[in-house]
Amino acid sequence: MALLLTHATQLLTLAGPDRARRGTEMNDLGLVRDGAVLIDKGQIVAAGPNDAVAARAPSGVATHDCSGMLVTPGLCDPHTHLVFAAPRMADYERRLAGTSYQEIAAAGGGIRSSLEAVRTASESDLTHQAAFWIRQARAAGTTTIEVKSGYGLTVEAECKSLRAAHAAALAAGGDVAPTFLGAHIVPPEFVNDRARYVALVSTTMLDAVCALGDAAPEFADVFCDPSAFTLAESRQILEAARARDLQLKLHAEQFAPMGGIGLGIELGAVSVDHCDAARAADAALLGRAETVATLIPGANFFLGQTYAPARMLIEAGAAVALATDFNPGTCPILSLPLVMSIACNGMRLTPAEAWTAVTINGAAALARAGICGSLAPGKRADLAIFAAGDYRAIPYYAGQNLCRAVVQNGVWIESHGHD
Repeated sequence: MALLLTHATQLLTLAGPDRARRGTEMNDLGLVRDGAVLIDKGQIVAAGPNDAVAARAPSGVATHDCSGMLVTPGLCDPHTHLVFAAPRMADYERRLAGTSYQEIAAAGGGIRSSLEAVRTASESDLTHQAAFWIRQARAAGTTTIEVKSGYGLTVEAECKSLRAAHAAALAAGGDVAPTFLGAHIVPPEFVNDRARYVALVSTTMLDAVCALGDAAPEFADVFCDPSAFTLAESRQILEAARARDLQLKLHAEQFAPMGGIGLGIELGAVSVDHCDAARAADAALLGRAETVATLIPGANFFLGQTYAPARMLIEAGAAVALATDFNPGTCPILSLPLVMSIACNGMRLTPAEAWTAVTINGAAALARAGICGSLAPGKRADLAIFAAGDYRAIPYYAGQNLCRAVVQNGVWIESHGHD
């Protein structure tokens, strides 16, 4: 069924090439005042000035008047850990009392405390909760979301987590990009024989998840960090994943410089994520590479840690995306508009740069820049509609959900909490 959105006070088309935007390109939003979007069969037909687009609409088209509204591409969240069984509120309370992330992990908290809950949870319970979180993200404007495994760390539990992510996507109706993160940490039963666990992930576990059919992952990720996997171990796992035709992502330089950014670029990773400890040499590498630097300021905000050097990365020509990192321990934030606000205030992104980072650059960080992330003819019709007449209002009104509706694959869906 055809759909026409008319008279948007501001329409952000993100017109341009189907790739991540860099440098000054990040400030060009393709803004149209009094804009319209025509959709048919789940695809964008036209987006631009209202009268020109409306003139192309067939008779009887379903029409939504977007006067006073901001219409944008659907938001793309390229890094989440939303398949989990329980929050880690005890960790939160201990961190507020002054215990560091590393101290909490060493004492058996952190990721380790999530393992048993996921291992014992039923697949249906994990599916139900993951679908709830996908819908919550969509209520704030997110139409494409990455979902990692990584809280099971056994062959059975990792497969269960990926099946739950797939079933949740079907139940919620969103575009979910599944990622295998069997290399999240070395689980307790392997702490004295980590080489055996790395071998397990690189062979049996990867083979099992790749055999999941429709639930198989698109990406493989590794947490390259002093508390998790060394550079050599990360290389071994990522090369094994690449040999199985998975695209690569990498947690890199979150807490300390490890060389993960360089490794990710060398192996052709779609993105390197966090980058808090990135140095000028890393920025220069990213400025010459297709790999996207996905920054996660919500985690820095929640942990009270220094933000990634976003301005250095952008000025070096790196492609920068933003993600929520939604997870039960270090960032229970699922709102990309809130992350935009944190990025603007904490990392000094301009509002326009933040918009680029959660649309076309977020899509590029999921190898989807040719599918979504901008309102170009032929792209999938994923849009977000906000109760604001100015794109700057979204990061400005920090913590307020101004999303009125989304269009997901051509279907108009009202956001809950709005009349």
